[in-house]
Amino acid sequence: MQVARESRFATALPAIVLALLVANTPAPEGLSGTSMRLLGVFTGVVMGLLTADYDTSVILGVALLALTLTKSFMCRTADGQLVECDKCQTQFVDRHGHSQEYQCDGIGGSFEVAISGFSNKIAWLVFSAFHIGKAVEKTNLGRRISLALVTTMGKSTAGIAYAICVAELALAPFIPSNTARGGGIIYPIVESVIASLGVDRTMGENPVGAYLSMVASNANLISSSLFVTGMAGNPIVASKAASIFGIEFGFAEWFLGASVPMLFLLFIMPHVLHLLLRPKLDVAGLAREIRRQHLVMGSVSFNELKLCATLLLCLALWVGTSYFGIDATVVAYMAIMILILLDVLSWSDVAKNSTAWDTFFWLASFIVLAEQLSALGVTDWIGNSLSGSLHDASPLTSTVTLSLVYFFSMYMFSSISSHVVAFVGPFFAAGHVLNCSPHLLAIIIAVFSSTAGILTPFSTGSVAIYASQGFISQPKWFLLGLIMSLVVLGTTFSVGLVWWKLLGWY
Repeated sequence: MQVARESRFATALPAIVLALLVANTPAPEGLSGTSMRLLGVFTGVVMGLLTADYDTSVILGVALLALTLTKSFMCRTADGQLVECDKCQTQFVDRHGHSQEYQCDGIGGSFEVAISGFSNKIAWLVFSAFHIGKAVEKTNLGRRISLALVTTMGKSTAGIAYAICVAELALAPFIPSNTARGGGIIYPIVESVIASLGVDRTMGENPVGAYLSMVASNANLISSSLFVTGMAGNPIVASKAASIFGIEFGFAEWFLGASVPMLFLLFIMPHVLHLLLRPKLDVAGLAREIRRQHLVMGSVSFNELKLCATLLLCLALWVGTSYFGIDATVVAYMAIMILILLDVLSWSDVAKNSTAWDTFFWLASFIVLAEQLSALGVTDWIGNSLSGSLHDASPLTSTVTLSLVYFFSMYMFSSISSHVVAFVGPFFAAGHVLNCSPHLLAIIIAVFSSTAGILTPFSTGSVAIYASQGFISQPKWFLLGLIMSLVVLGTTFSVGLVWWKLLGWY
């Protein structure tokens, strides 16, 4: 046991060393010592997410503690000034030449900043959506919807593929974990479909298993790009778009921008993969398996009907935010209370939903880091550095170049959320310096944050689940990922650019 603990700590050493090196590097022009400590801890967090054998929340908790104890945030003084926390209770000379003291508490003020993310509306939106997803899982509504779609559409190869796509699309607004949605609800159905078609996973590669696995994993990522609640990292994109560009990028705006290009991509994706893999399916065997699963589930329960009514209310209020004047987070929070009062969920379900609480903690922590990186000038400094090589390019060329670099940088990450945390802020800051159209860069980065996961078999949990089934080799997955990435880019820079031009976003 002691050896295991020591070995576990050893996995965090690269992150600790990197954090210390960056934090103690002399500050370049435009940054302060406080900025460098924050940047050091942030780079350590990113490295820790890649290498350390600790939960994300533990890594973020340690990071916030380190930043609090070293006073590496921006504090607010008694008279409302913003000042680096390590300057609290030190002397300064005001504009009238009088000696004054910054009236703030360095460590206490730092801790207030560290926990400020837990009051952030975006963190509460995702937290609430996780509990709605729990209700979808608990009532079996998600599984029933998926089975119904496969029953209705599963009379051909294309029909089964589209059933999987529509199932992901139907659940994406309500389940903000693409891994929970793809791995917990959709994957078991896909697995049953593959088994019913007589595919034996022990026999190695198989075109049928490969086709359905690739369709399902791609559908999971594309559906995640359509909604701000479709993937846990999406709210960070929305938050940075608001803070750097000053634009509203909520549920309705996100879906409006992503809808046409991503729905088009979802439509053509099964056909492209069918041309590449050429599977042959036993549709009769599938029909028997689906009938068996329907019999096991039984008829629609009253709880499912109550959940459906609540979800329809949420969608109506989300889409009509400008008309009803109710914030999206309030709608999601209201849904939890309704589901509890209707006995669809119990308070015990909420309390025991560890995934929701865990995501709430690390997402709130990331929001604090992102806000402080901006407040201390780190994001602008990185953005200026990135933009240096594009200073002679047009805003549209800069937008395309930045988004392409952002997309293919996903090769370096094994977590979509880590990729978002590391790069969204700096790339938005670079776009701001280069006068890129705010809405255009924001929506491209938004959809690329999820769809870049197509590149590798280890980009996110749901993709890893499908890739680990053995129906397709790792080298072939990388090849197909590269081909599909070209389809994503082609769709984005053709259909997407036309749609965003019509919207007046550039």
